[in-house]
Amino acid sequence: SRLGMVGKAGEVLYSAAKGGLIMLAKGAAIEWASRGTRVNVVAPGLTVTPVIEASFQRSADPEAYRRERESQIPLQRLATPEEIADAVLFLASSESTYITGAVLPVDGGYTAF
Repeated sequence: SRLGMVGKAGEVLYSAAKGGLIMLAKGAAIEWASRGTRVNVVAPGLTVTPVIEASFQRSADPEAYRRERESQIPLQRLATPEEIADAVLFLASSESTYITGAVLPVDGGYTAF
């Protein structure tokens, strides 16, 4: 999750847990590199999923809340599940054989701030 790389009020415990997972992956990447095992992290941003859509519906004005959240993303929209899957497929492919210990944000530029 992008919140493993940036802090956010009200999300302290979630961010700490995600940050810990990132460091676990980085340590594992170093430890297992000699065995030919690569370890990377995909950090998705807000993605169109039933959980996210339900969170929008719980607000007083779902469309306004969605626009507000999208306005916080440089690309001005949520990710699709397919875009997240494409990042995972890239890291699992032969096109990324020299990548290990990396965190790939797939967040529309959110963590670029």
